[in-house]
Amino acid sequence: MPSQPIQVPSSGVHATIRTPFTTRKLMLAAVVGYIVCLPMQFDFGGAFRFAPSDMFLLIGLLAAGLRLKLDRRQFSSWHWGMLLIFVSASGVSIVWNGFLPRYALLQKDVGFLLLLLTYILLIHVTDTWERLYRLLRVFLLSVVWLNAVALFAFFSGVRIPFMVMDGRLAGMLIDPNAYGGLLVTAFAVHILTSGGPVRLLRGWMGLFATVTLSGGILMTFSRSSWIGLALVLMALTVTKPKQLIRIGASFVVAFAALLLYKGTAYLDVFGSMASRPSQIQSRLDIISKAYEWIAQSPLIGIGLGTYNHELRIIIHNTPMWFMTEFGLIGFLIYGGFMLWYFLVGIRSYRAAEPTHRPVILAFLLAHAAMIGLSMGIEALYQRYWWFMMAMNAACIHLTDSTRQKGSPSQTKGG
Repeated sequence: MPSQPIQVPSSGVHATIRTPFTTRKLMLAAVVGYIVCLPMQFDFGGAFRFAPSDMFLLIGLLAAGLRLKLDRRQFSSWHWGMLLIFVSASGVSIVWNGFLPRYALLQKDVGFLLLLLTYILLIHVTDTWERLYRLLRVFLLSVVWLNAVALFAFFSGVRIPFMVMDGRLAGMLIDPNAYGGLLVTAFAVHILTSGGPVRLLRGWMGLFATVTLSGGILMTFSRSSWIGLALVLMALTVTKPKQLIRIGASFVVAFAALLLYKGTAYLDVFGSMASRPSQIQSRLDIISKAYEWIAQSPLIGIGLGTYNHELRIIIHNTPMWFMTEFGLIGFLIYGGFMLWYFLVGIRSYRAAEPTHRPVILAFLLAHAAMIGLSMGIEALYQRYWWFMMAMNAACIHLTDSTRQKGSPSQTKGG
């Protein structure tokens, strides 16, 4: 929408400014761009990674300006607590090392602050159920189509940058474990909404998504994401047992396609890729060293970025990372932060109309899946997890708005 001339009577002159409506359209476009690019990262020689989502985030924040608001129901004391422990852990690191490592400052401190701003921006624009479903549909379509390209690269042998890493599907997230978490998150949202009143993907697209996401999860050979998937499946046995038949069939089809293309001899390769005993021993060694440092400073930890600074490696386990670098205090705040989203989701689920309950349950299961993933990687910085958390928190306002209107919502998902 073009800028509109607005007369200012007090000065007797005309000023041309952007109206809030135009600015909001730019903000929404930036959010959509952010979500479309969530499955993408570009690696430049291992020294630098660029995520296109961050570019759209900055555009969205500039468009939002000072209009972003904090709702204490959606930005709790746990969020402030997380900020506080990052500041305190940075201080401990300065005392422990004599300085704050650049990795800790840029990747951890600034990175976490950007994630919080992303969370606030996403909640700000998700002001109707219709918009929530549209954003989720954009997310699913982006993940499904990029995953289809990755599977094509995997099976055809065509070299597409970043898609396959050491025989494992990595999409464009560089790390197969992070990519597996993305696929499990999308899978949970898709499966929970596919049988409900608001279907994000319909017809052949829904079937295509089910099979390709299943295949992608298998081909990441990510034990961490498989843990997350197991949590989703266990929850479905209680909430929607009939869906398990469809899910099982999709994994059978995906695995059969793999064997048809690679041959039964690939079973040995599959087993070795899934087990990777050398990597298991490496992770055990990392955790063993973490225990040594926890014993030295159990209450406040060894400081943010210290483990990476000393050993040039990360811990690959989010709870253990918090216990090591943030101490018991930081670990408890992190645990409360994670639990808060379950409580928020349960509250929204109980207050929501039956139409919207499947998607709220999807957010809860995605959150559980990501906690499972966090046992194998430092998952807190995965942007798609924060997208799920923002959508979960947005439902607090949406369920309240629906009740205040006093009439059932008739949205069809946009």
